[in-house]
Amino acid sequence: MARIKLRVFYELIDILGAHETEIDAENVEDLLNKILQKYGERAERAIMNNKREFHEHFLVYVNNGYVKRESYSKAKLNDGDVVMLIPPVGGGY
Repeated sequence: MARIKLRVFYELIDILGAHETEIDAENVEDLLNKILQKYGERAERAIMNNKREFHEHFLVYVNNGYVKRESYSKAKLNDGDVVMLIPPVGGGY
């Protein structure tokens, strides 16, 4: 289990109550599941699509490198990694 620095944006700041925090996780999928368990329905709406899969427009970066949705379970985290979560942005014309 790695201790990582988590940075979130947009609605996730309100859900988590901070722009940045630390959390323990093994990989990206584990991290997202912990967020879903702890923050419930609001987090689910920000992270998941209507099919209850991680949203295809949800962006995850580990140490500034983009992690594809199909690689979340393979993206192993190490102590000190910085993970950025950017939910899909809606709206516009």
